[in-house]
Amino acid sequence: MKIYENAKFYTMQREGDFVRNVFVQDGVIQALDVDPEAYPDAERVDLDGKTVFPGFVDSHIHLLWYGQALDRLNLSETTSKREALELIRRRVADLEAEAWLFVEGYDENKWSDDATLLTRWDLDRVSETHPILVRRIDYHSVSVNSALIDAAKLVRQEVSGGEMVLDESGVFTGILRDNATYLATDRFPVPTNEAISAWLKLAVRDLWEKGVTGAHSEDLHYFNGFEGTLQAFRDTLSEDFPFRAQLLIHNAEFDVFEDSDERFMDGDSFVELDSMKIFYDGTVGSRTAYMSAGYHDNPEEHGLKIQTDEEFEKLVKRARKAGLPVAIHILGDAAFRDVIRMLKKYPPKTGQHDRMIHTPWLTDELIEEAKGMPLLFDIQPQFLSSDLPWALDVLGENHPPRAFAWKTLLENGFELAGGSDAPIEIPNPLYGIHAAVLRTANSDLTGKRYFETEALSVYEAIELYTTGSAKASYKPDSRGKLAPGFAADFTVLEADPFEIAKENLRSIKVAKTIVNDREVYPNEG
Repeated sequence: MKIYENAKFYTMQREGDFVRNVFVQDGVIQALDVDPEAYPDAERVDLDGKTVFPGFVDSHIHLLWYGQALDRLNLSETTSKREALELIRRRVADLEAEAWLFVEGYDENKWSDDATLLTRWDLDRVSETHPILVRRIDYHSVSVNSALIDAAKLVRQEVSGGEMVLDESGVFTGILRDNATYLATDRFPVPTNEAISAWLKLAVRDLWEKGVTGAHSEDLHYFNGFEGTLQAFRDTLSEDFPFRAQLLIHNAEFDVFEDSDERFMDGDSFVELDSMKIFYDGTVGSRTAYMSAGYHDNPEEHGLKIQTDEEFEKLVKRARKAGLPVAIHILGDAAFRDVIRMLKKYPPKTGQHDRMIHTPWLTDELIEEAKGMPLLFDIQPQFLSSDLPWALDVLGENHPPRAFAWKTLLENGFELAGGSDAPIEIPNPLYGIHAAVLRTANSDLTGKRYFETEALSVYEAIELYTTGSAKASYKPDSRGKLAPGFAADFTVLEADPFEIAKENLRSIKVAKTIVNDREVYPNEG
């Protein structure tokens, strides 16, 4: 038994509601605002006047990719192509002869000297003997050098839902997009479960430090298949290493899922299964988002549909037959249009919702068309800060007018949950809350506010990572609030986000993270 006290505990049951202590037993909240003298045997935990929320949950992340990104050379902070290539060159110098190298995270939009995708010829200048693969920050394109092209025996071919990018002379540039990326990434060795567990622990420890107590993740296809990767999660996450993971099921793993004994929301309190995950289009950065008006420099270029209409319909019908909702990656307005029209034909079971993941580019007409559907919008507020203003230049003046339309979605009755899509973004919920409220670009965090009528209040933004995530995970009665019967997961902050200037939201520090009534940060080693 414990009584957490001497703090301001925001319950998230209604705006402004807080209590002065929380009584916990067996990992579950038993009561609020108790008389400590009535529980003489309870341990009393002094939180030193801090501010406490239900544990923040990232509703969209790739835990194992994030662990890899923390472990590998990562170019996300480079500001020029020259710097990126120099960092790769230094890493190559430490490799054994002809060893392969996998590099993460570059974003050419941050480069001041040459804001173009890396090509085979860029990487050939680094090494002609070491096979090198560099993955773009959005995970929708990779670049490889000639040594990898030769070692992997990559030959020019058509790829359904992907592209091998050619230059004007028809020569392969070394750039692979969407489904074509697997031609190169799948040539790297399958990781052992020991390596998967190590990446998972690396990711989780970092998330604890950021106040995150759980996450919804999509990892069961890219590492050791559905069964092996799921087992690694279950071997790693437990009461001894507490973190709540809800795992989406990639559509490519559905044969294995159906042949297994696993079912929707099966598992324990630390590892559960969720919807069928489907990628419908790509990203604006890779010019593969499926846009109705095309792109600024080429209005006839509309992006890429990863699934044909026939393939997508078969996947939705298959999910419904198995009793599952779907979770769909959507960037472009044309993608959203096609998706909701298909989902209207095949709605989920009563009580379920389909996840619309990302959906930054919408229109009033599309929102009206979707109104009343059982949809939950799985949004990433930091995308606004990272993608603007450059995405407006890429899309041009005919971009869909409802950009990052979070307020409009709320006003039309839709539920929202917030995530980071890490390693695409930094998985710090305070960064997402800042972006949802301020709507400024990373290049000028105190400057211009983009589409500011769509800004959320501080309370609405915090809901994304508490009550919103709980609704996304079908746990509105046991997670996301401070109330009797709810999980004893707490994010303890050094400052009260309701009492500081909004501009300082992303500067708030995490004092403690508690999962299942166990302090994991800063105490966990």
